Amino acid sequence: SMDEIAAAAGVGRATVFASVGGKAAILKAAYDIATVGDDEPIPLPQRSWAIAVRNEPDPGRMIDGYAAMIAEISGRVAPICEAMRGAAAADPEARALWDAMRQERRGGAAGFVGFVVARNALRTGVDRKMAGDVVWALIDPGLYHLLVIEMAWPPAQFQAWLAETVKGQLLQDPRREPRGHEGFAPAPLSQGP
Repeated sequence: SMDEIAAAAGVGRATVFASVGGKAAILKAAYDIATVGDDEPIPLPQRSWAIAVRNEPDPGRMIDGYAAMIAEISGRVAPICEAMRGAAAADPEARALWDAMRQERRGGAAGFVGFVVARNALRTGVDRKMAGDVVWALIDPGLYHLLVIEMAWPPAQFQAWLAETVKGQLLQDPRREPRGHEGFAPAPLSQGP
């Protein structure tokens, strides 16, 4: 609650509202800082570690770097996202923030898929939208929360699983043998039941 935040900060409730804003503003500030790991005004895409992932020419190594980045970020933001998810159910401002965060993550997933496409590495039968949907779902901090926090996976195991899952969904499988008939392509991702 705002009273608990004020008490933890050693200030009055009015001071919290005047300096930071309401609960949604506090959640947004906490999320932004947790996403990049500090309070420097440098957006995630301009961070050196994000640039290194983006500039990696090998698609498999690029995905490995991306999975490492997502695992690290998710370790910081997963608890905040769970709080935000709960607040979104009861507070319209928190709901708008939650929706904006999900949309931002969707754009980030689509951007990452663009890097895979630019390397001519997207699996046959998988279009950009489908690939973006898959990446968007896999990088949801809620998935990290389920597997690492609730199921007690070590973060390194989550990172390795994420990398292999993204590779399996997006990249051609170099071990797959052609079936000897024209037009064969790996099976596309399932679009549901």
